[in-house]
Amino acid sequence: MQHNLMPRRIFLKGTALAGLGLAVAGRLDRTAWAADAPKLKTANPGVITVAMNGDMPMTSVKDGKIIGTDGEMIAAIAQRLGLGIRPELMEWSATIESVKTGRTDIMLGNMGWTPTRAQVMCITDAIYYAGTFVTMKKDQPFATDVGIDDMKGRSIGTVTGFTIVPEMKKVPGTTEVKLYDTTDACIRDVSAGRLDFAILDAPSVDYMILQNAGLGLKQIPIRPDASFPQLTSKQHTVMGMNMANPDLFDAVNAGVKWLWSTKKNAELLAKYGVSNPDYTVPPAKNPRMGVDRDASGNLAGTCAHTPKDFSASFA
Repeated sequence: MQHNLMPRRIFLKGTALAGLGLAVAGRLDRTAWAADAPKLKTANPGVITVAMNGDMPMTSVKDGKIIGTDGEMIAAIAQRLGLGIRPELMEWSATIESVKTGRTDIMLGNMGWTPTRAQVMCITDAIYYAGTFVTMKKDQPFATDVGIDDMKGRSIGTVTGFTIVPEMKKVPGTTEVKLYDTTDACIRDVSAGRLDFAILDAPSVDYMILQNAGLGLKQIPIRPDASFPQLTSKQHTVMGMNMANPDLFDAVNAGVKWLWSTKKNAELLAKYGVSNPDYTVPPAKNPRMGVDRDASGNLAGTCAHTPKDFSASFA
C-alpha cells in the first residue's frame, strides 16, 4: 500500500479482504519447512495471527502478503516454523488487549519495550533499536537536535497508547499534549500548523515524508535526558506475545535470534529505507535487566520459564 494520509477507517476496510488472502498465502509459503515443523498452538490453526495498525514502513498488506520491516521479519520466522501469517488490523491502543486475551498471537510495529508491558505479555528479544525523533515543519529553527527545554511554549502530540505518553505529560511548559488515534491524524495537524511537535515512530514518519515531500516536514533527534528515559532514549523494538502460550513465544524468540545471526533484520530494514546502522546498535544501558531479563539475558519476571529449544527450525 502506498502510505498516503487516508483515514485509518478507510484503510482498515480496504485491507480486510487482503488480510484474509494473506492467511492463505502464508500457508502456501510454508511448505519448505512443513514436514519437520514443530507442533505449535496458535489463536487460529496453521497461522500466527498478528495484531498491527498497518503503519508503513513497519507493517501493511500488499498483494495478499504482509509487508514492511517488522511484518516481513515475523513472516520469515513463521515460514521457518511451518506457519502462515494472518494479519488483524486495528488501532494501536487495541493491540495489547487482543494479545492478552488470546484473540491474536503477537503484536508488532516498532513496538517499544516497557516495564508495564513486560508485566502483561511475554516480550521477545529486540528486533532492532529505534531512537526518538521530533517531527516538525521544515521552517522550525532546529537542525541537529531538540531538547526537552525546546518544547516549552509549544504543543506536542503523539498516538494514544504509545510508550512515551506518560513522560510527554510531564514535559514542563508545553501549551498542550494532544493524543491522536492514528499517526496520519497527528501528521496532518503538524503539516497544517495545528501542532508544533509530533513524537512518533521515526521509521514510519521517514517513509511518509519520502512518499509525500509536499508535507513540508522534517525529523530531528531528541537529546538524551535522564529525567525522561522513555522519551529521549533508544528503545528496544520488540514483539509482544500471550503469556499463556510459552511454546509459541520460545519458537518466535528463537527466530529473533536467527534474524540477528543472519542479519536478516538489517536486510529488511534497509529494504524499506531504514538503513542507518544505528538501528542495530543497542543503547548503552539495558532497561530490561532485572525486569524481564537477568544479567545473562535469560528470561526473568512474570514470563520467566525454561525455554524449549526450537533452534532446529532455524538451522
